[in-house]
Amino acid sequence: MPDKEKTELTDTQQAMLDLALACDLRVSDPAHHAAMRTRHQAIRKQRDAALYIREVETKIHSRRKFRRTAAGGLGRHP
Repeated sequence: MPDKEKTELTDTQQAMLDLALACDLRVSDPAHHAAMRTRHQAIRKQRDAALYIREVETKIHSRRKFRRTAAGGLGRHP
């Protein structure tokens, strides 16, 4: 089994990383975009990519949960 800390990204994994960046940029303050792009460009290993993708997923899920709660519990039927 390859060591994810040392294993380079495949083309598919790079595409997923790029998609995560696009999502992150969309939900984040534009003042942070340059730093986010710099971080994205530095990711070369599977482990680092997986950590970043998980962070973006968490950020998106948190915002969706907040919006549902703030909007009065969308999706819940009495």
